[in-house]
Amino acid sequence: MNSNTSSNTPGDIQRLKNASSDIKQMVKSETDLDITADLRKKLHRAKKEKLEITTKHNAELASYESQIAKLRSEVEKGEALRQSLEYDLAVARKEAGLGRRAAEERLAEAHRIQEKLCAQNVELQGKANEIEKAFQISQQKWKEECRRFEHDLEERDNIIQNCHQEYDLLTKEKSRLEKTLQEALEKHQEEKEEMESHIRETTLEELRLQAEQWEAERRELQFIVQEQDNAVQNMHKKVEKLEAEHTECSDLLRRQTSELEFSTQREERLRKEFEATTLRVRKLEENIEAERAAHLESKFNSEIIQLRIRDLEGALQVEKASQAEAVADLEMIKNEFKEVESAYEREKHNAQESFAKLNVLEREYFSKNKKLNEEIEEQKKVILDLSKRLQYNEKSCSELQEELVMAKKHQAFLVETCENNVKELESILDSFSVSGQWTSGIHKDKDTPPSFSVVLETLRRTLTDYQNKLEDASNELSNMNNAKEKASNELDSTKQKIESHTKNIKDLQDKLADVSKELSHLRTKCADREALINTLKVELQNVLHCWEKEKARAAQSESELQKLSQAFHKDTEEKLTFLHTLYQHLIAGSVLIKQPEGMLDKFSWSELCAVLQENVDALIVDLNRANEKISHLEYICKNKSDTMKELQQTQEDTFNKVAEQIKAQESCWHKQKKELELQYSELLLEVQKRAQKFQEIAEKNMEKLNRIEKSHEQLVFENSHFKNLLSQTKREKTSLLAACALMAGAFYPLYSRSSALSTQRDFLQEQVNTFELLKLEVRTLAQALSTVEEKKPEEAKMKKKTFKGLIRVFRKGVIAILAANRLKILGQSCVSLFTWMESFREGIGVLVCTGELKDKHKVPKHQKEQFRCLQALSWLTSTDLLVAIISSMAELQEAISKTDPNSRICGHLLIGAAKNSFAKLMDKISLAMDSIPLHSNRSITYVEKDSLVQRLARGLHKVNTLALKYGLQVHVPVLKSTASLQKQIFGFTQRLHAAEVERRSLRLEVTELKRNVNEMKKELDKAQGLQMQLNEFKQSKLITHEKFESACEELNNALLREQQAQMLLNEQAQQLQELNYRLELHSSEEADKNQTLGEAVKSLSEAKMELRRKDQSLRQLNRHLTQLEQDKRRLEENIHDAESALRMAAKDKECVANHMRTVENMLHKVRDQISLSRTAASRNDFTLQLPRLHLETFAMEGLKGGPEVVACQDERELSSLWY
Repeated sequence: MNSNTSSNTPGDIQRLKNASSDIKQMVKSETDLDITADLRKKLHRAKKEKLEITTKHNAELASYESQIAKLRSEVEKGEALRQSLEYDLAVARKEAGLGRRAAEERLAEAHRIQEKLCAQNVELQGKANEIEKAFQISQQKWKEECRRFEHDLEERDNIIQNCHQEYDLLTKEKSRLEKTLQEALEKHQEEKEEMESHIRETTLEELRLQAEQWEAERRELQFIVQEQDNAVQNMHKKVEKLEAEHTECSDLLRRQTSELEFSTQREERLRKEFEATTLRVRKLEENIEAERAAHLESKFNSEIIQLRIRDLEGALQVEKASQAEAVADLEMIKNEFKEVESAYEREKHNAQESFAKLNVLEREYFSKNKKLNEEIEEQKKVILDLSKRLQYNEKSCSELQEELVMAKKHQAFLVETCENNVKELESILDSFSVSGQWTSGIHKDKDTPPSFSVVLETLRRTLTDYQNKLEDASNELSNMNNAKEKASNELDSTKQKIESHTKNIKDLQDKLADVSKELSHLRTKCADREALINTLKVELQNVLHCWEKEKARAAQSESELQKLSQAFHKDTEEKLTFLHTLYQHLIAGSVLIKQPEGMLDKFSWSELCAVLQENVDALIVDLNRANEKISHLEYICKNKSDTMKELQQTQEDTFNKVAEQIKAQESCWHKQKKELELQYSELLLEVQKRAQKFQEIAEKNMEKLNRIEKSHEQLVFENSHFKNLLSQTKREKTSLLAACALMAGAFYPLYSRSSALSTQRDFLQEQVNTFELLKLEVRTLAQALSTVEEKKPEEAKMKKKTFKGLIRVFRKGVIAILAANRLKILGQSCVSLFTWMESFREGIGVLVCTGELKDKHKVPKHQKEQFRCLQALSWLTSTDLLVAIISSMAELQEAISKTDPNSRICGHLLIGAAKNSFAKLMDKISLAMDSIPLHSNRSITYVEKDSLVQRLARGLHKVNTLALKYGLQVHVPVLKSTASLQKQIFGFTQRLHAAEVERRSLRLEVTELKRNVNEMKKELDKAQGLQMQLNEFKQSKLITHEKFESACEELNNALLREQQAQMLLNEQAQQLQELNYRLELHSSEEADKNQTLGEAVKSLSEAKMELRRKDQSLRQLNRHLTQLEQDKRRLEENIHDAESALRMAAKDKECVANHMRTVENMLHKVRDQISLSRTAASRNDFTLQLPRLHLETFAMEGLKGGPEVVACQDERELSSLWY
């Protein structure tokens, strides 16, 4: 149509021009009206055709322009819609991405919260298990304590029953002893009364003491029972508190489990909502793709596009509604998360309370450790005190050695004084007259001092007692050495245990170092991930900010679009009105041009020509303008069509590029998402594996710590047991040391006295031999020089023979009877182990006997050696003797502990306590050694007046006096022989002057002999007693000089051994100090390691929490749930294992309790034995008491210079050196 119009318009113009030229020619040539009329008609026709053509052209232009405007508006609307749709797509994608991220973050937060709750649940379950274990342990301890209390009550009831039984036995024994005393009343009435009074007093005192002890024990038992009842009530209260806490913990665990289930349900709901949102996003994407297709079709169907736009607007409204619903759902999720957070805070509060309880328990544990350390320090102080005491004992030993040296010097001085005294006695005898001989011989028994037989017998008794006690002490020392060896073995075992513990601790430290390395690595990873998360958060914030900006821009663009659309509508309407007005104006113009047809008569020709000319010019001008406009519009339309095509192509290209970019970005995002999911899954698997490893390591460490605590408790128990043993052994050692010191101080002076007496005996024996030789010589001289008649001597000889025969027969019979009785008493009563003799002093021997000879029935010969061995063994290992020594030395030990070496009062108190303890010891030893014959008949002869020996001596004296009266002499006295010699010497002086000098010399010799004879007469009885004692010593197998030297060598070796033992004791004390120091170090290291372990556990828990916070996927949640189920199973298995371990521990505790019961039964047996030994001691109190040696007498004699005290002191030192 445009091409036709463009081709017609120039032809018409040319025609008009030709017509105008023709009209001009016609006007010029013809002036006819017809021609003008025709021409006017033609002009009118041409104008009409032109008007119709222009109207058509204008109508077509208007239609084309309206179509172009419509197309432009539709294109602009399509572009605007496309842009708005692309913007809405981008916004929807961003919102969908944000919604996804928010949903994922919320799911991750829900996952973290769930993991936290699970972790807290696991921790609370572990704490509940620990509380249950502690409750079970406390219940078991309470039950064991109840059993112990019941057992102690039963034991004390048994002790009370045993005491009643002992009291009954004592009463029975008392009645039996009273019967025996009534039978022995005929022989010993006076002794019976004294002994009965003594026994009654002792028994009453012992019974009173026992009754007081029983009452005190009953009171103590009642007090202990009350304390135990209070402790049981406290334990009940604690158990009730623990049960309440256990119920609260169980309720908390149930609440947490319900909350966890509720959180899992919420997570499932969130998952479903997330899937619904993903489906909606997919639907939106599909709708967007459909919109793209509709937009491509909008080029051809604008109305369809408008309808689609309406549909899209409806869909957008629906999506906005769905987004609003999603926002509401998100708000609901936020509220649920707030509720979960509140529950989490509650659980946090509960966990803090449980941590506070754990801190309290840890403080109690540290306080207990401090108490144990304080006890160890107290033990160290005790060990230091004991070392100080050892040093003090060593100092006292050195002082005693110095005192020994001084005593030896004093002994030498006493020997010299004795020799001087002998010389002075000889000079005194020389000064006596001859007439005093007979009176000295008559009053010999009254003037002579008491014989040494009593002293020798007491020496025998004391020496045998000391020998037995020393042997007992040696046995006890051997037992102590065995106990020390056991203690050293147990210390070695404890050292091995400590070494194993140190090895375990080193392994734990290595594992902790590995764990710390892994923790540092995980922390670095966590820091990197946190940095990534922070960057992503920053990017999210930037994207959100951009999204908000774009939202604002979109709102502004929408408002601008609305304004532009309104302006465009207004422009189109104005253009349309303008075109209509133009059209109307043209129509109006055409009507005005037609009007002159009716008004031709009014106008002239020129006017008409001018009007026509003007109209034609105006029309030509309008036509030219219209042609130019048309060409210009055609050019514009072509350009616009080209630009539209280009725009369509660029739009399609941009759409394709955008779609490809979106697809590429989506593929990249999917790949990145998959890679991130794989990375996070791998990391979570690694973290879970490491967490499991760390949890196993922590459980192993807890088990090792429990084992270490158990071993520590066992070591503490063993340490307390060893402390008690050490205290007992130290008490026994100190008491034995004190007893040995006192016995050595009493024994060695007696032994020195006995040695001095033996030397005096040898000297007197030599003098007696010389005196007898002198007697024989004097008698031979008297017989040779006598000039008496032969008849008188013959009659005297007959009488002498008869007299001598009678006297000899009588005295032989008496001596045989005495010897037989003495041998019988010795064989019945004396139980001798051996006799000890010094090698350098022949003839000095010490008889060692055993005590407590209970069964005195006859034993066959083949069993005598076995019986003697059993007696020696029972005496050397007698607990009664040890109890007697310890009980008697208690006062002295208290005095030693309270003594101050600088104060004088303490020294007097110590000496008094030593006297009292020695008196008690001698009383108890006299009770134990009542079987040894300390009284012999010889001691009675010199004490009692009507004894057999005294009667024999008196009768012999009377017979000798009668024989002298009648001239019948058994032995010619030496004095008479000397008198006859003097008479003969006086006769010889008359014969020879030279014999006078010899007579004088002989007289001087005779005077000297008289003095010696007086001394010999005084000591004849002593010599006879010594001779008898020599015979007895010879019969009792005296010790030779070589044996004495060997004994001295053994004593020296024993000294060296004792020094070595003291060195070993010092080394053991140092080792104990080192062990205590190591124990302190070990306890401090254990405390540090416990702290490091606690910190490591805390850091592990923090790392677990941080790692669990970074879990972001549902698959990981499922895996974690499966792992939680596995952990629950493992925990159940661990609980079962722990229950089995607790059962085993309970069995072990029962075994230990049974062992302790057996030990306590053994202790009760030992107590019963001790009580029986006390009853035996009380029985021995009823027997005849032996004469006692007191320290006061020995001390006084030692001050006077008696050699017996020095001998006993030397013997004491030798015995102490021997043991």
